[in-house]
Amino acid sequence: MTLEDWRLFYADEIRVAARVESAALVAAYARVPRERFMGPAPWQIATPDMASMAYMGLPGSAYVATDNPKDLYHNVLVALYPDRYLNNGQPSALARWIDALALKAGDRVYHLGCGVGYYTAIMAEVVGPSGRVAASEVDPGLAARARENLLSYTNVSVHVGDGAEFDPGECDAIFINAGVTHPHPLWLERLSRRGRLLLPPNGRRPGNG
Repeated sequence: MTLEDWRLFYADEIRVAARVESAALVAAYARVPRERFMGPAPWQIATPDMASMAYMGLPGSAYVATDNPKDLYHNVLVALYPDRYLNNGQPSALARWIDALALKAGDRVYHLGCGVGYYTAIMAEVVGPSGRVAASEVDPGLAARARENLLSYTNVSVHVGDGAEFDPGECDAIFINAGVTHPHPLWLERLSRRGRLLLPPNGRRPGNG
C-alpha cells in the first residue's frame, strides 16, 4: 500500500470517528500529507489518554517513537514539543470542530492557534482557491514552521503574535484553537452576516495542540 492509500483509509477512519458530514473535509484529510507538517522523523505519537496521563504526572510513557510515516495516519497525537505536552491535535476532535463550521468553497476563514499549519491546510483545501484562510500563532517557532509548511497554499496567510489582537478582516468562519475562555469583541465584529465562530471549551491542552 502507498501512503496515498493509507491517507484514504485514515480519512475514512476520521469520518466515522468524528461523524463528519462534509465530503470535502473528508477529501481534504485524504489529500494533505501530515508527515510534511510534523518535521523530520522520528516522530513521537500518543493517544490523547496517554498524553493526558503524562501531563497529570501519572506514570507511563506518553509517546512512542516512530520513523514510519504510515503511523501518523491514525487517530493519534503527534508531539510538537514533548517537554511541554504540546501536540498536533487529535484528528477526529479537530475534524468534528471543523465540520461544525460548515465550510464551503469560497469561504473566508480565520484560524487562531494554527500550530504548524496542518489543520490550516485542511481548511484551505475545503474552501479552495476562491476562499482564503488567515492563520495566527503566538509561538514564533511554530509560526515559522507553519509559514514554511503552507508556502504552496496561495490562499493562506500566516501571522505571528497574539491572535486576539490580529484583525483578520471579514470572515465567514472563525476557529479559535487556543486557550481562551470567551470570544473577543473583534472576532464577533468580523463575522459576516451568516458567519460562524467555534471556540472549543477546553482550548489548547495536551490533546489539542
